[in-house]
Amino acid sequence: MPGFPRRTFVHGSLAAVALTGLGAATGRSPAVAFGVTARELGPVRAAIGRLLGERAAAGFVLEGLEPEAGEADAFEIGGRRGAVRVAGSSPVALLSGVHWWLKHVAGGHLSGNGDRVALPAGVPAPEGPIRQSTELTERYAYNFTVFGYTTPFWGWPEWERELDLLAAAGVNRALALTGQEIVWYETFQDFGLSETEVRQWIAQPAHQPWQWYGEITGYDEGASAHSGPVSAGLLHRRRDLGRRIVDRMRELGITPVFPAFVGHVPDRVFAERHPGVHVVAQADYAGHPRPFWLDCTEPLYAAVADRFYRAQAEHFGTTTHYSNDLFHEVGDEELPSLLDGADLGAAAVAVQDALARAVPGARWLVQGWQANPRRELLDAVDEGRVVVLDLDSDDSRKWQETDSYWGAPWCWGTIQNFGGRLGMFGTLAEPGRTLPEVRVDPARRRLVGTAVVPEGIRHNPVVFDLLSETPWRREPVDLAVWVRGYARRRYGGDDPHAARAWAILLRTAYSYASTGHTSGEGPHETPFAAEPALTVGSVSQWGPAQWRYDPAEFAPCLTELLAVAPELRATATYRYDLVDVTRQVLANRGRLVLDRLRAAYEARDREAVVRHGARFLRALDLCEEVLGTHEDWLLGRWLAQARSWADNAEERAALEWNARTIITTWSVHAAPILREYANRDWHGLLGGYYRSRWARFLDALPATTASGEPPVFDDWAEHGAAWSQGREPHATRPTGEPHAVAARIAAELAADPI
Repeated sequence: MPGFPRRTFVHGSLAAVALTGLGAATGRSPAVAFGVTARELGPVRAAIGRLLGERAAAGFVLEGLEPEAGEADAFEIGGRRGAVRVAGSSPVALLSGVHWWLKHVAGGHLSGNGDRVALPAGVPAPEGPIRQSTELTERYAYNFTVFGYTTPFWGWPEWERELDLLAAAGVNRALALTGQEIVWYETFQDFGLSETEVRQWIAQPAHQPWQWYGEITGYDEGASAHSGPVSAGLLHRRRDLGRRIVDRMRELGITPVFPAFVGHVPDRVFAERHPGVHVVAQADYAGHPRPFWLDCTEPLYAAVADRFYRAQAEHFGTTTHYSNDLFHEVGDEELPSLLDGADLGAAAVAVQDALARAVPGARWLVQGWQANPRRELLDAVDEGRVVVLDLDSDDSRKWQETDSYWGAPWCWGTIQNFGGRLGMFGTLAEPGRTLPEVRVDPARRRLVGTAVVPEGIRHNPVVFDLLSETPWRREPVDLAVWVRGYARRRYGGDDPHAARAWAILLRTAYSYASTGHTSGEGPHETPFAAEPALTVGSVSQWGPAQWRYDPAEFAPCLTELLAVAPELRATATYRYDLVDVTRQVLANRGRLVLDRLRAAYEARDREAVVRHGARFLRALDLCEEVLGTHEDWLLGRWLAQARSWADNAEERAALEWNARTIITTWSVHAAPILREYANRDWHGLLGGYYRSRWARFLDALPATTASGEPPVFDDWAEHGAAWSQGREPHATRPTGEPHAVAARIAAELAADPI
């Protein structure tokens, strides 16, 4: 094909298998060059089969590709119908090329919330050669918190799907936290702790990310009848899954990022076993006791770190990228007491030196979040072996405040989601328009990549869809055109109603950065999840207190989506989006009804108070009903996943307690600021936990109308603790048809306008 650089290729799965054998015999097959070995082609083709189906996979010719000067990775697409050639400089580039072909040639779609990959016989080829490349070497995925808010109870089917999607999205570095707690388990037993003492220190799965951050510890005897400790069997089962995850990452060309050891040790017991060593008690985190900190400049730190990395390598092998922060979410005023005389720069050098002893040349990934990384840390370490992940480039602009991290290599990142909360929300303007500008701005200095670091995943799929393209695009995106194309790919037709619905979503839910509305983390949350009051601002502590857009401008989106052509409504993608939009309309309505309720209360109109209270609960009930029509919105699935990891009844209770707690009270110890931080619009949670609170408040409210003093309940934490220990069943399968239910809801709302 004209314009394609040198490359070699293999056609069909049998050739790939044959070359895999040759590669095993010779070390590297001369038939596949430029960063893609014969051994890697088999897993790439298998991933294509899983994503698109075996029939489609057979229609691709996979080739190696030599990047041009200034390129870190590249792919090209060409060939003919039924024999589409995709050339890539790495396995991830190959899968990204196939994904680009699916979207922009075949008009298909992949997401964590449904696909549309029905393809005609004989996969279509592009009209002419397509070439995309990126200069960004680091394309990183995952906040630590994803492993608490989304994936703590996933099994292999969920992870296999996720890893295929990551590679297709161009991600070549991904945090691998599942099962890593086995490293703690083995390491600390070699330093004076009993097996039971270590297990008691390790948190249950949904809370482990914050233990890696050095913010919480594990089991607290007496805190709950179901709280732990974690079992040895669970540690080993999770280790087995974690090993499988990192093996698949390597097969697909994704570098697993392992947690680094930065000195977190098991509380006071470790200090007692090592008298005379500088082991520092740390201040509490939002009501939780932090792990103690072993001063990294102490000789004992080096010994513990060496054992840590040895255990990690025994279970998971080694990698080239390791991540963890010294003193995560610690303010400048707190830091001196937590260091207790230690020097931060010297401690950072010790962390980097320990990592270098274990894996020479490994890179340490540190997070640009709040006060970290401090300049004294970056000035002390070898910058050539550090990468800063700016978690919030699109909002806080920390990279600008720090002169691009004072010249250290860094990645432009976006959180987009906090706590795994489910409102429709995100900025498409930042990755679509701002990031291309940053990539050519001299002020970027050593920008080396991107970091997609939401706190929870598997919702707002449009945001991740655009983020997966941004490393491969050099020019700003025309968002109006791109979003219309997204709707066409996602539903399978250029439907005018779908186009209008997504135009509304673009200028409301997905354009907050340009609206000038209030700041805060994430969407303007559903009022149904709030602790009841006449005035509900943010539900979680750091959520936005006011609207991000005019709800009246959002409301027609439901009408348009319901009018989409019948032949498009059966797609999984449409069903998901219809439920999401209906849920959002009802959440918005709940807030508007609360405004009427408050006005009626202030006017001492008891009859109107009763009426608007009933309307609020009706909106909640309708939301519960529509959520029940789709599997992705069921509390029962989350709880069933948690129970599936158990080996006995006691462990089932502990894991369900863990799953219930993280999304409500957050934990036994959590200060009020963490309650509802991870609130969810889930069927079962609305109809059970949230509704019972609001019904209690609204039942008591009319009797206080004359006095003007609304009822006050100070036992919401106890209510949450009791619910967390409950075992009532919840649906694991959807009921009802989304379009029929949503259409009926829309008609009811139209008959009862606010």
